[in-house]
Amino acid sequence: MHNGPAGRSTFFPVAPSVTIMTLRIGISARLLHRPPPGLGLPQKRLQFLESYMAHWIMSHGVVALMIPFIDDRAPTLRRTPPLDDLVRHLDGLVLQGGVDVCAQTYGATPWREDSDSDAIRDQYELELLNGFIRAGKPVLGVCRGAQLLNVYYGGTLVQDIPTQWPGALRHQDTTCYERLLHAVRFEPGSLLERLYGSAPGQVNSIHHQCVDRLGQGLVIEACSPDDGVPEAIRHTGEPFVMGVQWHPEFHMNGTPEPGATPLLDSGPLMMAFLKAAARRAGRLRRLANGMARVRQDVGARVRVASRPGSRPAAAVAAAEAASASSAHDHRQAGAGASQRTDTPAHCPSARPGGGC
Repeated sequence: MHNGPAGRSTFFPVAPSVTIMTLRIGISARLLHRPPPGLGLPQKRLQFLESYMAHWIMSHGVVALMIPFIDDRAPTLRRTPPLDDLVRHLDGLVLQGGVDVCAQTYGATPWREDSDSDAIRDQYELELLNGFIRAGKPVLGVCRGAQLLNVYYGGTLVQDIPTQWPGALRHQDTTCYERLLHAVRFEPGSLLERLYGSAPGQVNSIHHQCVDRLGQGLVIEACSPDDGVPEAIRHTGEPFVMGVQWHPEFHMNGTPEPGATPLLDSGPLMMAFLKAAARRAGRLRRLANGMARVRQDVGARVRVASRPGSRPAAAVAAAEAASASSAHDHRQAGAGASQRTDTPAHCPSARPGGGC
């Protein structure tokens, strides 16, 4: 791996004899339900991918693909969108930022009547989350995406930091946008501490909501040291399910102002996500290759058994079945002996949920 400027980590080329399938990362769509005049599509819902997000992901040598939202209530819909097929053909999911998560999505009352939220996008992304997490594929949520991760696991949100978090720093400024910065502190023993070290980092801040009650299985990975606002979360029971409150894709251009504190490198976070995707994809491909070899072996044996002068195919199959049964019995006996002799009575693994 090569760490380029401004967090643009790339991979060195591999030998020509090595075959590597490019990772395919799905990105949830931002939805624009009421496009402004002048775009040429009045009264049509638009779906889009913010360009920095695509650049950040693809600068690491992988393919970024936006996953379209399909309204299953549309009268012209001919069939249910193949969510399982989408998940199967993608190696990981990134949730983009955007408007607020709807308060009703997590059973709360909106903090004000004119709050800008999107219940339609909530449901669309929650379905994506369910598909990718059930498949054991990595998920990275950015800003709103981190908040939705918390909601997915049963958590709630602070709907407006300035009015509901006493003593909070300013976490959003529509004029400064990504030039508004503050420090983050990584929790001891967290994944982010392993990636970045124990020293605080400098990040952008473009949010007015944050995690309130933490969802089941989640832990705080980072927070703002000056006011304690959660800035990153991670699920401890999944290989890689993480959300960060800042926008790492906007860190690619480096320090926003001359002489300012350097921004947190966005490369290590993306590399950790992609390594998790590669491990997951590698296991699936090894399994698929193993199954293909088994099918080839069985086909070859059937062809040999069908040749003139060979034993009948039924006899070959019966012999193979008997051999497999014998091997299975032998393994079972060996496993039983191993369990009887290798697991001491005081070992915690002998109790449900324990481990040595």
